[in-house]
Amino acid sequence: MKKTPILTFTLLAFLLGGNVKAQQVITDKIKVFFNHPVDTSRSNGVKATYITNTLSDTMSAYINRAKYTVDVAQYDYTAYNSGGVGEFATAINNAYARGVKVRWIHDGSAPNSGLKLLNSKIPTLGSPTGGNYNIMHNKFIVIDVNSPDSTQAIVWTGSADWSSYMNTGDYNNNLTIQSKQLALAYTQEFDYMWGDTAHGGAPNLTLSKFGPYKPSVSQHTFTVGGSQIELYFSPTDSVNQQIEKHIATTNTDIYSAMYAFSETSDASAITAAYNRGAFAACVMDQYSLQYGAYNILSNYLATNLTVYTGNDIYHDKYLIVDPSNACSDPLVLTGSHNWTGSANTTNDENTVIIHNDTIANMYYQSFAEDFLVISGSPLDTVHVNCNLGFAAINGSNVSVNAWPNPYTDKVMINYTLLQDDRVTIRVFDITGQEVATLVKGEMQSAGEHQLSFKGTTAGVYVLNVQVGQNGIIKKLVQVN
Repeated sequence: MKKTPILTFTLLAFLLGGNVKAQQVITDKIKVFFNHPVDTSRSNGVKATYITNTLSDTMSAYINRAKYTVDVAQYDYTAYNSGGVGEFATAINNAYARGVKVRWIHDGSAPNSGLKLLNSKIPTLGSPTGGNYNIMHNKFIVIDVNSPDSTQAIVWTGSADWSSYMNTGDYNNNLTIQSKQLALAYTQEFDYMWGDTAHGGAPNLTLSKFGPYKPSVSQHTFTVGGSQIELYFSPTDSVNQQIEKHIATTNTDIYSAMYAFSETSDASAITAAYNRGAFAACVMDQYSLQYGAYNILSNYLATNLTVYTGNDIYHDKYLIVDPSNACSDPLVLTGSHNWTGSANTTNDENTVIIHNDTIANMYYQSFAEDFLVISGSPLDTVHVNCNLGFAAINGSNVSVNAWPNPYTDKVMINYTLLQDDRVTIRVFDITGQEVATLVKGEMQSAGEHQLSFKGTTAGVYVLNVQVGQNGIIKKLVQVN
């Protein structure tokens, strides 16, 4: 389990004495896209992005900006659109024509009819078929990994296969992450399968390794926009252990959205969180009704479990932990990995875990809308009075919220008391110097203030809320 919120004066001492670097706005580094509507009423300040029938356009826009290299590892690409030429293939061909070095790995057993649309000079590699190997189920693109401008290194990943259904029917999520170090790790995994590190050349079939024959990449944890990201590849990294490990960190609420869900150990881990008092809900595709994991979940979650039975498929593959509790460790686990034995032990898959409350909330917005549409009933809302150093003051609870956090130059402060009392609200920098006073000794029970930080430097600040003779604090992070 994660640590409980730190007591007020302990946290204050940590903030004032520690060498804490300012985070960057996470949404500048990570972009999340959903191809079905989202419930933005559940936003904590940043609305999730629903792109209507334009997921392939969005992918193509990233390819159109590539200057040096593009590596594609995609399970299946089906040719589509009215003109007969897939817009993604057009973007790849145009990139190749302007000198971008392109490599493409696909599953050797999937149809991949879209490959015929590629320029025949673009090198491609199909995964092995037969034997102990199952499928190359990755869905990622690495763009400009070695660009002299490190901000151009981009990873695109998520759940979508590339077909017309990706745009209009199947439920999918995709995301881009701007991080050179993360892009290098994805490239290392790609190179293992390609059998060579040279961009633009043909694969080396002698050195090419797939599935259980690959080594693990050399780096698994990264800091992006001030938040931790973890990266794991199947089958070398025992990903299901990571799934269970992160489920076990649940303190408040947990949500899973899954196409193929057969791992009963994952279902048991979710129900264990539920039995500890966490709110739990799941959405899955009808394909998973055949597995024992569904029976385990249905015995506990009842109305908090819903199954999609439409003509398309519920193709998402993600987990959200504690999106309603910023004082915990809100995270999202997503990628190509279904929760199945083959995904864990034989397939090539990629999984990213993002520890950030804003990203977790974006996925929660999508999950809540999916749950409503599929079940016909709204998802219960989890309310958490989350304060670092949360305290009971004069027998009454105090709730203090600040958003967005991290922020650039303005942050909204909202607070409520269950009874009137004298309130003073100040902000300090990490040296202990007061930089702002919002309220001073006023008798009230609630308030909302916009705090402007223009002229202050990026860094960590301490919001101090004094109520009567007691107080609580909350960490604020200003970024450039």
